[in-house]
Amino acid sequence: MIITQLWVYPIKSCQGTALPSVDLLSSGLRHDREMMIVDKSGRFVTQRSEAVLARIGVTLPSDQQVTITYNDESFTFEKSYYRPASAEVWQRTVPAFDQGDDIADCLSDIIGREVRLLATRPQDTQQAEKPILFQDGQALHILTEFSLQHAQRSLADYEIDVRRFRPNLVIGATTGGASEAHQFSAFVEDQWKHLQTKQVELRITKLCERCVIPTINPQTLRKEKAVSAYFKAHRLVNKKPVFGVCGYGTKLGRLALGDRVIVK
Repeated sequence: MIITQLWVYPIKSCQGTALPSVDLLSSGLRHDREMMIVDKSGRFVTQRSEAVLARIGVTLPSDQQVTITYNDESFTFEKSYYRPASAEVWQRTVPAFDQGDDIADCLSDIIGREVRLLATRPQDTQQAEKPILFQDGQALHILTEFSLQHAQRSLADYEIDVRRFRPNLVIGATTGGASEAHQFSAFVEDQWKHLQTKQVELRITKLCERCVIPTINPQTLRKEKAVSAYFKAHRLVNKKPVFGVCGYGTKLGRLALGDRVIVK
């Protein structure tokens, strides 16, 4: 098997950025969930309450610059770390910095209510409860092409792709290996404990529990009940919907598309 897709989500719950290669840090992939939108009470904002976030594109022209795009209009700003702010993700306190009024006003106009944008860095969270950034609770989310294909086949009347599930790593058969693909069933990742590439090693810690976000069509922003029905039919574990697995790096380094993956 090989890595077929690599994704980071620089602003939590906004669109992801596909990369050809990326560094694996103890906090997860570099730049993944390093920023987060919060409301005026400080509560984080995601597609659960604001589906429009699925239409906000995010790119990183440089390590310090961020460009967001919405309805063909772009806004670029530089990350800053001199305005401390309070941030919490599922009762986990995360050191954070407010990114200023300009980007806050831009995002508020898109979302339709007052919000702020916060940022953090791996060095800021090293001494935190968990050395991760604004992820829900795990450093990495891993999915296989085999599981994605199962969802796509089962929901043939709907547009089902990787954007709904927001993984960091997608793993599939080697290039041109159609016969190899048949060796693997959907949800094979449920049984994985350790993964290894030429530079990194990963430990799998749990199945990834799913919220309402995979039911949101990223084009129409409508919730599609058929996706919930799919989870109930195929992916309930202990009465909870799951899809993919979570984990963290035990040996850090560089990940790249095409890297061979060995399951231990």
